[in-house]
Amino acid sequence: MRRKLNILLILIGMLLFTTGCESLLYDDLKDCPQGVYFSFYRQSPCASGREYPEEIKQVKVFVFDENEVLVEMFQSDNIKISADYRLMTSFYRIGTFTFVAWGGSDLSTYDFTPFKKGGTKKNELLVALQRQSSEYTGKPTVIYWGEADPLTIEDRTGKGTVFDEVEFNMQELTNRIRITIHGLSESDDYSVSITDNNGVYDFNGDFAEDSRFDYLSTVSRNGKLLKTDFVVMKLAEGRNVRLAITNTTTGKVVYEVNMVDDLIMYRGDSGEPPYKLECDHDFNIVIVFQENPEKGENYMLMKVVVNDWNVIKREVIVE
Repeated sequence: MRRKLNILLILIGMLLFTTGCESLLYDDLKDCPQGVYFSFYRQSPCASGREYPEEIKQVKVFVFDENEVLVEMFQSDNIKISADYRLMTSFYRIGTFTFVAWGGSDLSTYDFTPFKKGGTKKNELLVALQRQSSEYTGKPTVIYWGEADPLTIEDRTGKGTVFDEVEFNMQELTNRIRITIHGLSESDDYSVSITDNNGVYDFNGDFAEDSRFDYLSTVSRNGKLLKTDFVVMKLAEGRNVRLAITNTTTGKVVYEVNMVDDLIMYRGDSGEPPYKLECDHDFNIVIVFQENPEKGENYMLMKVVVNDWNVIKREVIVE
């Protein structure tokens, strides 16, 4: 008799495992799990398919109600997004909700506005690059922002196990800039800076109010070849992003230019660039100074090449 009972219990367990909450064993279905699961991918406006950036190792998901009041926040660390990855949550509330996600390799390097569930509104929340002064010598860790379509959750009483899927198309807000300079004096030292006010963002992924600050990076030298690498935040045209090369021996600025409008996205000579700021985040800028004896000692010809394409030629005065 005991053996038959054990076999019966095993069969019941198998039935529960294979049929779940929809089994007739749960007449009222009140114990069935319900919620929302989140998935993440990247598809830029230029891409034809989805990608799953390995740099996204952490995510924070913020949930807002119809009045854009924060009602919940979920966080997950040590993840690896893929076509199969799902962040499962037990979020279940009746109403219509919107969702914002932030992802990256180390979100602790950014400041998130303190919030209170049920009190903080979406337009009160900001994400800011951590910096203490008008000079930033670090390199921002990669960060992505994404917004999902609104989700309406109805009363699910008696419907068993129900999970809604919310998808985030994550867009990168960081850029890697490599600057290589040829032709300046071997006997002098130089610094390179990028100046912008792009360290703070709202929860629409847009620029928020910020003061201007300088990105600084160490310059390495090999003869007349100078090289430096930057990681900067979101770039856009019409924002007066300044690139400056300074002779630190004399204290004079050798060359200063709007890096985005007049170099990366310059259309004067070669037409429309084959890349877009919304899609591409790695830029290799090569600046070559050449003597121009016809004009005098301080006059030089300058050629700039961006990502092996955009060739710009100008005359400059180097003091």
